[in-house]
Amino acid sequence: MKGFAVLVSNCAGRQELKAEHGLSLFIRYGENDYLFDTGGSDLFIENSQFMNLGIENIKCAVLSHFHLDHIGGIPFLSRHFSMISGICDVYHPAFSEILKFPALRSNTVRESQKIDDECALVLSNAVKDDENFNEISMVAGNTLFTGCGHSGILNILKEAQNFSTVTTIAGGFHNFDMQKDKMKKTASDLFLLGIKKVILLHCSSVNSIRFFEDAGIECIFGSVGNSFNIE
Repeated sequence: MKGFAVLVSNCAGRQELKAEHGLSLFIRYGENDYLFDTGGSDLFIENSQFMNLGIENIKCAVLSHFHLDHIGGIPFLSRHFSMISGICDVYHPAFSEILKFPALRSNTVRESQKIDDECALVLSNAVKDDENFNEISMVAGNTLFTGCGHSGILNILKEAQNFSTVTTIAGGFHNFDMQKDKMKKTASDLFLLGIKKVILLHCSSVNSIRFFEDAGIECIFGSVGNSFNIE
């Protein structure tokens, strides 16, 4: 199976599930499962249990960047693996405070790299509110997963294309404050770079949907509980 489920995002698509400001995705590609971000609390575990997705079976967790709405669930991931006497590999950008939690094995990502035959991590640099930091996106097959896209979605995509022919982007686009002309140009540029589908999550503006569609890109606004097939 190749696909992913939304564990945490800003809105929920089912009454039984909860939402919060943040992002967490459960990605299954071939025989391996991955966790991309943990949201801001233990909600990713609560929702995964309702959706019958076994966090304890993931090959590794990937943290896109060190903002609380993406890493706030780390203590609960630690507790989850501690309770089963397991170890979870966690890939993350360089940070002054190295992750030190029981049952989590820290792996600092200093350059874009493959983590196995199917998946790669894309490292990019972002500047936000005078803060300079690294950000990790993930490629599985032909799909690019972004945390917030602080580094610029076009910059991230161009780096990701070193690993795969990306045709789908899923995750945060961080385009709430983007001017309409720039939204339109970004959508057009993504189409020219081969993007056929975008799945907007977390920090993505609904106002950008029409620009993607006008550019010829299928656009879906995702919610907690949604699952999608990928190539």
